[in-house]
Amino acid sequence: MDTADTGSLDKKRLIIFIAVAYCISFLMMIPMYIGKQKGADLTQIVNAQMCSPAAGVALGFLLCCKGEKRVPKFFMIVLVINYVIQLLLGIASVFFMPFRASDVIDLAELLGSSGTGSEITGVSTKLPAGQIYNLIGQSVLIETSILLWIAYFVAGRERRKFAGLARNKEGAGILLVLLFVVLYLVKNIGPLLLDGVINGTLPIYMSEYKAIAENKLFGLSILGLFINYPLTIIAFLGEEYGWRFFLQPVMQKKFGMKLGVILLGIVWGLWHIPVDTFFYTEDSVPQMITGQIITCVTLGIFFGYAYLKTNNIWVPVAMHFLNNNLIPIITGEFSADVMTNQHVEWLYLVEVLVIDFIFFGLFIFAKEYRSRKKVKGAADA
Repeated sequence: MDTADTGSLDKKRLIIFIAVAYCISFLMMIPMYIGKQKGADLTQIVNAQMCSPAAGVALGFLLCCKGEKRVPKFFMIVLVINYVIQLLLGIASVFFMPFRASDVIDLAELLGSSGTGSEITGVSTKLPAGQIYNLIGQSVLIETSILLWIAYFVAGRERRKFAGLARNKEGAGILLVLLFVVLYLVKNIGPLLLDGVINGTLPIYMSEYKAIAENKLFGLSILGLFINYPLTIIAFLGEEYGWRFFLQPVMQKKFGMKLGVILLGIVWGLWHIPVDTFFYTEDSVPQMITGQIITCVTLGIFFGYAYLKTNNIWVPVAMHFLNNNLIPIITGEFSADVMTNQHVEWLYLVEVLVIDFIFFGLFIFAKEYRSRKKVKGAADA
């Protein structure tokens, strides 16, 4: 295939990616707005959006590389089917909800339990009936994640390599994931402890973290990380396969190693506008969008560094999973609800900018971003 054909193919795949990841996601702001007015739970739409970047990449493979035998078609089809189902469930959760806002489902009662599980964990087994589509969506995530693993191993080494799915430099990747966990914990807990030392309130903070560690849900949540990761992998690959594998090489080839990854972070942050507007906050949308861009630029620098260092997409996938799932644990909420209806002050964003840059943004000066070596990614497929 000559250079002109390759360039045309890359443009088609980029158009497909933008159409799925951005156009559809932003069109979903319409049902999100309607759902917000109706008091509907919008979690399922958010889950669908998480899966959109990888679906855009997969659809590009399927439509633009029809004659290429190295494309792992089963793998790509699973990504697309999962996204379509998640999207339909998200729409149904707004327009076809059979329950009233006050209706409640008791899971313990459905399972024939006497409620002792609730007594042991201290968590109610009752949940709003409006979350029924979320439960269905989670079951689909689990089922398609299992299918994805099957498709991954069936594909074989050559197809996995061609699609950017090879597990390169696994040892270095594990160390980078551990480094991320350390940086993440110090970034989130360190400033509070430092404030405690300065203001003499350290014993209060220490007692709070001790209470979190002694909570029965703490150990279960840590164990849950190892169980949930393989069973929900499709959601986190859903983002990273689009951002790191597909779009990062495109941006870096166009704008250079440093500027490319920074612009990618901005693009990634702006992609969150639908969820920032209708899900993460109710009263501080501009601040949330700004904070999201700061987070995506700095985290994107570190995730991009890890990807450049290993050429292993599963490394940023694991980091993304931990970034999302450690928040409920370290806050002691043990629920993803901690992410919703946040209030953000402008002054707080100054602190976020400084701290996030120190812990993750400084990796922009790593040698991987100074290298002039060929950037590997979807454009090479």
